[in-house]
Amino acid sequence: MPASLFSEMLKLRNSLALLLCAAAPLMVVVLTSLVVMDRDEPTPWPLFTTNLAAAWGLFMLPMTVTALTILLAQIEHGPRFWNHLLALPVPKWRLFAAKSVLTILLVGLMSAALILLTPVAGHFAEWAAAGPQLVGTPRFKEHGAQVAGMFLSSLLLIAVQLWAALRFRSFVPPLVLGIGGTLVAVVASGAEQGVWFPWLIPANMLSENPAQAALAGTIGFWGGLAALAAMIVDLSRREFR
Repeated sequence: MPASLFSEMLKLRNSLALLLCAAAPLMVVVLTSLVVMDRDEPTPWPLFTTNLAAAWGLFMLPMTVTALTILLAQIEHGPRFWNHLLALPVPKWRLFAAKSVLTILLVGLMSAALILLTPVAGHFAEWAAAGPQLVGTPRFKEHGAQVAGMFLSSLLLIAVQLWAALRFRSFVPPLVLGIGGTLVAVVASGAEQGVWFPWLIPANMLSENPAQAALAGTIGFWGGLAALAAMIVDLSRREFR
């Protein structure tokens, strides 16, 4: 398993996945900072971090997972490399498990980057505007816990998108799935049934109802692990062409 994971990491050199992982959290903090700078009145720190987390969980995280899983799958799909890879004397399940672990690690790194960039973004907004743009006491621990919860609850989303990206040689089906799922999530962001919808589960971690947030986290995490296991079993039995 470690060798398969290391092999997957080496493949990133020829992919745009790392660039995507660096750009996604940076875009969120930059856009959120610009919104703060455009306001006539100072923004409370808690509102700033909440808006940043909401933008990440509701839109940027689902879209980034969509793009990331497609990029990782196309490394093999593009040159039709699956037949050669699956012919190696390595259990098939290890190859797909390594791909899953790498995807989760990259999403985790993006989440960590978002947490670390949040205070930088706030202070940058104040420096660029040459005046106080944020007031109140920052709640960085609470913000970090929210983003970490979004990451853990995104396992079901990761599993669904990675399954589609690996299952179809064309990038179109997983792309349509991701865009459609994100669009539905944005439109139905206030729906109670959102705790069951993979693209809306991370955003539900911000719910003011602790029970709803806990349910979303449980479904997203444990449902994601179950879906990843099912994906590995399914793909290990499939013939790639």
